[in-house]
Amino acid sequence: MTPLMRVFLLFGFVAVVAGCGARSTSVPRLAGATPSPTPSAGTPGTPPAATALQNVQTIYQSLPHTSVTSDLTALAAKMVSSGTFKTATIVPGGISATLSDGTPTLVFADRVENLGGAIASIRRAVPSGVGRHVRALGPANSHEAAFLINTIPQPAFKPARQQAFADAFSAALGSAAGYGVDDLDVSLENIVALGTGHPLDFLDVATHGIIGGASPNISYYWLSTTSDTSDSEKTYATDIAAGRVVSAIALTLSQGQNLPLPALAFTPNFLTAHVTFNPGAIVDNESCFGQSPLIAVNVQGILQAVGVGRYFGWTKEVDGDDADETDAFIFDRLLGEQSPGVTGLDTFVSQFTPPQRPFPLDQVDGVLASETRSTKIQSPQNESYLVSDKGFSINLTAPPIGDKTAAKMIITDFGGGNLANAPIEYGLPSIEQMQVAESPTAGTLIILGTFPTAEGTVQITDANGVHALPVTTWATNNVVATLPAGGSGSAGAVVVLSSGGQAGNAAPLTQWSGQLTYTENDSIPNLSGQSGSGSGTIEAVYNLVFRSDVHPTVSAIDTPAQPQNLFFNGPQGVSIGHVTAFTGTFTTDDGTKTATFSTNPNAPPLTVGVPPLPPSTFDIGAVAGQPASCNNASPGPQNGPTNVFCPATGFVSQGAGSCSDTDGTLCPSGSLSGFGSPKVNFSYPGMSEGGLLVLTMDPATYAISVTSVPGTFTGGHFGGVGRPSTASMSGTIGAPVSPPKTTTPASRGRAVR
Repeated sequence: MTPLMRVFLLFGFVAVVAGCGARSTSVPRLAGATPSPTPSAGTPGTPPAATALQNVQTIYQSLPHTSVTSDLTALAAKMVSSGTFKTATIVPGGISATLSDGTPTLVFADRVENLGGAIASIRRAVPSGVGRHVRALGPANSHEAAFLINTIPQPAFKPARQQAFADAFSAALGSAAGYGVDDLDVSLENIVALGTGHPLDFLDVATHGIIGGASPNISYYWLSTTSDTSDSEKTYATDIAAGRVVSAIALTLSQGQNLPLPALAFTPNFLTAHVTFNPGAIVDNESCFGQSPLIAVNVQGILQAVGVGRYFGWTKEVDGDDADETDAFIFDRLLGEQSPGVTGLDTFVSQFTPPQRPFPLDQVDGVLASETRSTKIQSPQNESYLVSDKGFSINLTAPPIGDKTAAKMIITDFGGGNLANAPIEYGLPSIEQMQVAESPTAGTLIILGTFPTAEGTVQITDANGVHALPVTTWATNNVVATLPAGGSGSAGAVVVLSSGGQAGNAAPLTQWSGQLTYTENDSIPNLSGQSGSGSGTIEAVYNLVFRSDVHPTVSAIDTPAQPQNLFFNGPQGVSIGHVTAFTGTFTTDDGTKTATFSTNPNAPPLTVGVPPLPPSTFDIGAVAGQPASCNNASPGPQNGPTNVFCPATGFVSQGAGSCSDTDGTLCPSGSLSGFGSPKVNFSYPGMSEGGLLVLTMDPATYAISVTSVPGTFTGGHFGGVGRPSTASMSGTIGAPVSPPKTTTPASRGRAVR
């Protein structure tokens, strides 16, 4: 007895509720066994293996079907007793058999849905040499996501889901040059057609799976939809001789319907012999037993040898809905719930409002064990996305025995995500939040999130179209780009694109504009060393433009969106101000001398400055240490208030006014330079320091209202120091440009190919 046989004998004859597990041992002719139906001679041109397997299907229909275990036990015995088969061994996924001449064959019984009831419609496998495509194979490209789908109608598979998954990849990634998405029938012809012209970044396989052969030559097999005919056996003679292709059939409990014809099954070695994988490619095996400990190391080694960087597979028989549900969740969180939605995955997966951004595959993989199944595919299940446990008793006898009836998804990482040019499926560019550092001539846009290693590009879209933003720094956790100070491309939807041109989520950079008026009233108790009385008024108007990222941001998968602070560190460079009033009078105590201050209409405008402010500039922006009614003047999601911003404001005017007096002794010497609004040592009720301005953003509309809190301070204008002054601000801020869409869910907008 071989070691493998000894292992399988420990399993015993146990139910194959999902057809993915049972013992592996040759079944001798049983005394007194019910005679098998007489094998037919088959149609002309039908190979002996195909004829024998058609008869196996016929035998299966005649069984009492009290349980899948008893069916397989009886079927294996009848196969051997017929004399057509030399051996028939129950294995995980069905029966591995050899004809009397030693030709290997497989009987797939890995899907309980096919074994336990009537099937409404069964379509025959495609004729030899004809590759039935779900869609026609696309043109050659350098990067492809391919979905190989068993499309023969049967309860076990729902091809429309895999087709929808392919649509999601096409919508999210397919617009990039050199990138293609194909959903194909899992025929050998289609696999060969992929060849070298369609090197794969991502491969999904959804068909029957089985562990076949005999120790020491056990292998993992997928069932294709290529019929087993004389012509197909000639076409794949080399692969058959190498053990990469064998004759097979999938058992179906059909009541009066056409039965699927025998087809050709293929190994991972067939796949790697005919398909090209890009370095780091991802293989997602939705079929049963792809990570069974009996063959996992072998399959992993075959895939890793051709450059595959990550492999997903199930240890035992996996429920079809569970497998699809896990994939739908992975794809949705990976591709992102863009708004408006483009992937169409909201058909299957419950999405969030506001939509969640794309997350890297490593982070998605990391939550699969902690999240509980809850999608639109089926009712919520009390298990994680890495577990499929419908109580299939066949799984009790398949290793690992300790998992009992549960199939588990195993993710094997060969380090593909660490490659400099890893496939984009490891992580689309994803914007978490943005910050703007303004200067008089431009803005620096700091984009935080997760990004591919290879440098890509940044774009912003506004009412005038799409504009490229020059990238100055690129890292996997931040990208820095340059924004224009104003005009086209200064605000809008920001998108980071990979080096291949795949776009991540769009994050809105919002812009506001408005007018603020500063008014200061000063007492003048002395002037040029002479006591007296007087007063002065200074007024400045800011035509202000500023921008900020205030969209609710999601820092981790499936966590609530967090509001970001209303915050800006300064106005845009296109902002401008004017001193509109610099007036006042002063009279000495004896009434003999007077001075008059007047506005200079030719004073230069106030442009954007950076503290310490040079002449004829102004600034408005964040200052730390504001009281609790204001936010903490920092960007991003913060504790405490988020929509109330209390900036400091100030300006210095060159030649804002002039002074005239009766005898030339009162007016200060030198040029008048206006004033700078205080930023410190400035107090008024409810505020400790800072400016006079409170900006409050409506979290629903993102409109900003202006509140002034008049303050008192000691000023130094009108030729003196330490004089009592009062100041206030008023104004309005217009409607936001490119505000977040907080109430818009991800809607369907599937691309048409």
